[in-house]
Amino acid sequence: MPFFRMNRKAAHCLAGASVAAAVLAGAPGRASAQETGGAGDRVSVDGKGIVGGALLGGEVVMLTMGAIGVERAWPYLVFGGVGAVGGGVAGYFIEAAEPAPEVPLYMLAGGMALVIPTLVVTLNATAYKPPATDQSEPIRNEPAAEPPQPGINVQLTTDAASVLRRLGTDAPGVGLVDLAPSQVAVGVPALSVAPLYSHDEMFKFGVAQGYQVRVPVFRASF
Repeated sequence: MPFFRMNRKAAHCLAGASVAAAVLAGAPGRASAQETGGAGDRVSVDGKGIVGGALLGGEVVMLTMGAIGVERAWPYLVFGGVGAVGGGVAGYFIEAAEPAPEVPLYMLAGGMALVIPTLVVTLNATAYKPPATDQSEPIRNEPAAEPPQPGINVQLTTDAASVLRRLGTDAPGVGLVDLAPSQVAVGVPALSVAPLYSHDEMFKFGVAQGYQVRVPVFRASF
C-alpha cells in the first residue's frame, strides 16, 4: 500500500543519513591554511556540520509533528525534508563561520543520537489505528445468527394430545350395550357422521376433507 511504502521510504532516508553521518564522523577533518596570518587564511568545510544540521532540522520537525499527533505519512516526508534542507543550509553557514572544531562534531553527534527516537515516534504516529466502530467479531463473542434460508417455511404447531382430548370429550351416543354402575341396557346404537379434519388441519397438512361414521357398540360409565 502507498501508506506503508511512504513509511519505509522515510525510514530508509533516515537510516541512510545516519550511515553517512557515521562515515563523516570517522573521517579526519580536512583543513587548508596558509602558514602566516592574513586575508588568505581559510578553513575548509568538511561536511560534518552540514550533515549534522540536516539531521537535526529534519528530526526536530518530525518529532514535533509526532508529539502533536499528526497521523498521515506525507507531512513527515514533506516537512521533514524541508526541515532537513534548512538544517543543512544552517550547518553550512555555521561551518563557514569557522567555529570551534567541536561545534560541527556536536551537531553531527546530536543528529545521529536522535535518529532512532525519531524513527520510533514517526512510525508509531503513522501506524494504522482501526476505528472504534470496526468490530470484526460479534458482540460479547456470541456466534452470528444463521441467515434465513430461501423458500417457504411451514411450522407445525398442532398438538396431538389436544386433538385426542377433544375427540375424547365428545359425548358418545347411545350404544348397542350400555353399562352403568346400577344398570345394563341394550338398545339401538345412535349413528353419527363427523368430519375427519378441522379447517386448520386441512390448511396446515394440505389434506382433503373426509368423513367418518360413528357406530357406538359398547358404552360404559363408572
